[in-house]
Amino acid sequence: MAGLYAGVNPAAAVAGEGGASGDKSPIFIGEDRQLFMDDYLVDRMKNVRLKVHEPIRCPEVLLWDKPWEGNSCTYGSVLYDPENKRYLMYYLGSCGNNGNGTPRHSSCACLMTSQDGIHWDRPVTGVEFEGNAETNILFLECEDFAPFIDTNPNVKPEERFKATAGPKDGGILAYVSADGIDWHILNNGHPVYTDGAFDSENVAFWSEVENRYVLYYRRPRRDARDVGRAYSDDFIHWTADGWIEFPVEGEGPEVLAQFYTNQIQPYYRAPKYIIGFPARYIDRGPGVSNTLLPEQEARRQRATVLPRAATALTDSVYITSRDGRNFRQSPDVFLKPGLKTKDNWDYGDNYIARGLFETESTMGDEPRELSLYASESRWTGNDSQWRRYKLRIDGFASLAAETKSGYVDTKPIVFTGTELSINASTSACGYIKVEFLTPEGKPFDGFSSEDCDIIYGDSLDRCVTWNNDRHVCPMEKRPVILRFHMKEADIYSFKFTYGGSTTTPENPEY
Repeated sequence: MAGLYAGVNPAAAVAGEGGASGDKSPIFIGEDRQLFMDDYLVDRMKNVRLKVHEPIRCPEVLLWDKPWEGNSCTYGSVLYDPENKRYLMYYLGSCGNNGNGTPRHSSCACLMTSQDGIHWDRPVTGVEFEGNAETNILFLECEDFAPFIDTNPNVKPEERFKATAGPKDGGILAYVSADGIDWHILNNGHPVYTDGAFDSENVAFWSEVENRYVLYYRRPRRDARDVGRAYSDDFIHWTADGWIEFPVEGEGPEVLAQFYTNQIQPYYRAPKYIIGFPARYIDRGPGVSNTLLPEQEARRQRATVLPRAATALTDSVYITSRDGRNFRQSPDVFLKPGLKTKDNWDYGDNYIARGLFETESTMGDEPRELSLYASESRWTGNDSQWRRYKLRIDGFASLAAETKSGYVDTKPIVFTGTELSINASTSACGYIKVEFLTPEGKPFDGFSSEDCDIIYGDSLDRCVTWNNDRHVCPMEKRPVILRFHMKEADIYSFKFTYGGSTTTPENPEY
């Protein structure tokens, strides 16, 4: 957990004793949504901790069983296209040698489409594979294909989609598309960037923070798999920009647990947050525990071809950044292999596809949720699969209080807006109260915890009120500290706005 609690003593924070005050310079947040994926805004905590929430495993599975797909479908991206109101899923069809005689074939970029992000179809693209033109292949001989929707305000309509890809001889190729289906290669088909290893899914996007394109790619360092950066103004001419960095006091990516992918992207509800879902790779070697893992026969078969394919394991964490260069790793694992008898304890499992997107809840009476997909059953047979996972919107992590009452103080902030909305949940006996403090720690008149109307329930967008008044105009554009009083509660995010919260109390009297 070292390096996560900037300005807070980690042991004291977890134990509920508060921490060091840190820098008191106010942080301007405007109307930007603030998530508690890290402690960037946290000054001190008592009986509250930063809690990582694991995604929930869903029954929906995509089976990659076509001849051009195979047992090694991993690197993937999922996009929602608001212009055409559809979801697009890109992935690599690939079949590797697992020692059981399965025919191998090289990677090809494939496409799936969906109207809801849960049920998917293979569109026929006409690209031929072994004499069959009824495929959903976009490109043959493609090492990886990582598209994104370009949010550059000056993007040309015919280049609204962009993608990076890797040729067999190394380097990064650049593609553009108007609709995400019909793609055109740039730079006369030559690589636009060659300074790296690239044997992974290398991702790019338009950075609102930096006002340019950024690329995150495999770049070895310290005899480990690590993540390099490059930037560009035009998506063709790129400049190397070193590696992503972790706090010097933190452990960062451990040498034994290396980052295999990075899946870095802006979070769509707060684009200034950069979030990634690296797959961690570790070769545990032979031993008693290895002999007790699932699918021992498949492991023995793989060992005849590649010994580490029988002993290496993968899972996923998340990393966050405010500037795109300096990252923090989550204090807990995000996606573990889990209590399963097959499919999840193999090298190449639990790779999270790039792309977080909203879908309707399959429960019927719940609000929309976040969906993501992750790989399963790699190299165990002739095919493989991806599984859908779901998560509460903004629900990667929370400020969490248990049965003992606690509080969290933010660092001094400056906001714009007239209302405060929180994404939060409590137990039946829990509560949340919010008060505004001066930078010196004195409550503002009318906005103390005693004035705050007690909050309990569960809402993605709950407006906070004081004496049944939601307006926070007296504090706008001046340095303030937010103090969240909590018991048996989670706070995932908050946002100041000029109105529009969906759950604003109108009349508390019954």
